[in-house]
Amino acid sequence: MYRLVAAAILLLLFSFVSAQKTIAVLGFDANDKTSKSDDFSVVAYHVDLRVQIMPMPTLKALAKEISALGFNTLIMEWEATYPYQQHSIISNRYAYSREEVIEFINYSEGLGLDVIPLQQSLGHAEYILMHERYAYLRADKRNLSQIDPTRLDAAREFFTELYSDMLSTHQSQYVHIGGDETRILDCKRCQEAWGEDGEELGKSKLYVEYMTMIAEIVIAQGKTPLLWADMILAHPDAIADMPKNVVYIDWNYGWKFDRFGENPRTLIKKHGLKFWGASSIRSSPDDYHVTSWSKHMNNQAVYVSYARESGFEGMVLTSWSTSGEYGYEWFWPEVVEIYPLRQVYPHSYPNDAFRMNTLGFIEAVQQEKTFKPKDFAHQYAQQRFGLTSGESEKLWNILTDESLNNKVIIGSSPLSGIKGLPDNKHVVSATLAKVRELQAELTEIVPKKNQKEFAHYHLQIDFREYYLSFRQIQYLVQSTAFSEKNNLEAIKQLEQLLARSVELNKRFKKLFSGKLYDTEIERLNQYRNKKAILLHQRLTRDR
Repeated sequence: MYRLVAAAILLLLFSFVSAQKTIAVLGFDANDKTSKSDDFSVVAYHVDLRVQIMPMPTLKALAKEISALGFNTLIMEWEATYPYQQHSIISNRYAYSREEVIEFINYSEGLGLDVIPLQQSLGHAEYILMHERYAYLRADKRNLSQIDPTRLDAAREFFTELYSDMLSTHQSQYVHIGGDETRILDCKRCQEAWGEDGEELGKSKLYVEYMTMIAEIVIAQGKTPLLWADMILAHPDAIADMPKNVVYIDWNYGWKFDRFGENPRTLIKKHGLKFWGASSIRSSPDDYHVTSWSKHMNNQAVYVSYARESGFEGMVLTSWSTSGEYGYEWFWPEVVEIYPLRQVYPHSYPNDAFRMNTLGFIEAVQQEKTFKPKDFAHQYAQQRFGLTSGESEKLWNILTDESLNNKVIIGSSPLSGIKGLPDNKHVVSATLAKVRELQAELTEIVPKKNQKEFAHYHLQIDFREYYLSFRQIQYLVQSTAFSEKNNLEAIKQLEQLLARSVELNKRFKKLFSGKLYDTEIERLNQYRNKKAILLHQRLTRDR
């Protein structure tokens, strides 16, 4: 009898603990932090402040939410929002004050978050090189993305000052020195630096020599350098010459593990390197009208498992506001401004559109079994929004439908040499019709709680429908059959579309008021509508 009672009590306790663990992992109790998986000592969230700058209260809300969900680290890509002292011209109009940065770091550390600064030092340097003061560091006259890797002495002096400034406000043991997508390793001076080594070995030696110089700047200040791994995976020949305490971060957003060249496992086995992994919740092909839910959720499932099996010691969840590629406005030969080629639907803490995917990452990191995106999404929708099982299934099917992110071509295929499109590329009408079906289906799902978070799903899909409606008009005006006689019909459709944009602009402003600066909200609304406005001006001959 006693054994039966004891067994029943143990069973109840086990059920209670299991239920509490499920609730904690889903993050519904912000005061109940789950323990981190032993597999990854660092569980980091990447904050991209290149565009879509969050006011400080929203940035703090981000830190609070991230800590509650189970992260222990923030990687801050401040870029031009950092308040540089000696190089203050780099800081842009949205730059925080030094007091704000220090207060934010103290606040985040109080939440148990290690705050790691990310200072790009070779590529993605447009925000530095656009200024004439730093023209001597440019690798190219027109492509301002990269520092000249042959200018070691000049770059050493400059970045020693930048890192000293950055480290005066940050206490982390780690410093992220960037180093990704540094594709100008074949400039005229670069090729001269290759000497007799040839292109492959020459590029590797050039990259390693430069990044070693940068790494030594932070090592001299007692810090451990973090480095994006794509370039060293692409050009690994000289990797043995890199400092031994560098931590390499392999970023993989849903592709083959050897996409950049070497598989990280090969370099770990051959050189005993230390690696972290990085997946993403916002990356290519995302735009303001595209959020690739299925791609990103599957990325968590596949890549986190790979990182665990490979012996990676940390995992980073990246979230990119833009691709990091820019166009330029010139007042030749001076740069007036740089413009991101692509911008993604913004964050809006504490009611964020990407919370489900963020928590999916934590679930993948913390459980030993392979993460199952669909099962997790069902559970999330029921717990977070109070949906039924059927509604949760419908929501998952809506968010992962390919019509929300498939590529829609009009006119002709780039570089094809063929005017017009083959029949299988005529997908605008069908895709638009499907998205409108999804809009109607989403309207039928009524969340019982956390409605502000759910409202972002509506807006994301409505942005997609608006974009495709414009592409439908473009399909008309970019077709070989279009001529002057078709102007009136196209103008009518454009005016109807632009009238609809007013309501979308208001909804966007309401959802992001206080989460972004008013000037950024206005700029993003202009970004979304500008092409339709310009086309209307073209067709109406608006002078």
